[in-house]
Amino acid sequence: MDATPLWVPLVVAGLAVLGTLAGVLVTQRWSDRREAIAWAREQERWAREDEARTFEHRREAYIEFYAAVKALARTAYDHGYGFTKEEELPEGWQSNAFDKLHRLEFYADRPVASAASAAYGAAWSWGVHGKYDDPDDPEFHERQQKYHDAELEMLVLMRASLSIPDVNPMLPPPGYSYES
Repeated sequence: MDATPLWVPLVVAGLAVLGTLAGVLVTQRWSDRREAIAWAREQERWAREDEARTFEHRREAYIEFYAAVKALARTAYDHGYGFTKEEELPEGWQSNAFDKLHRLEFYADRPVASAASAAYGAAWSWGVHGKYDDPDDPEFHERQQKYHDAELEMLVLMRASLSIPDVNPMLPPPGYSYES
């Protein structure tokens, strides 16, 4: 009779158990690595989505404020030329632009927020300190020029902040002219 010693099946069984455990550990490690890579990709995707959403909010805040400050300046202009029916500016004439400025300040970087605040202040000052139906007043044109300069600086900074390319960023937008 050919008898296999008892220790041989025990060693074979032990090797099988160790092989199974090693396989499970290797498989688990690969699974953990794949999951970590997938999780990192997911976090990167979320970060890109957050960045894109913030950019979109910034863009909207810039556009809304730009339109509101242009309307504020238009009101000042109309008041100074007497195009309005009332000699006094209407109550809350600056409120819309002021509200938009606060939203812009939340999303803008410091240079844009500062330039926007200066443009708002120049437009507000132009309207508040302007005389009704007196466009020949030299201070009217000084305030108007101060607003135009502040608006141009704000616009250049906004476009740069939004990565909007310009052929020559120092050229004024349409409707502006530099005095020689």
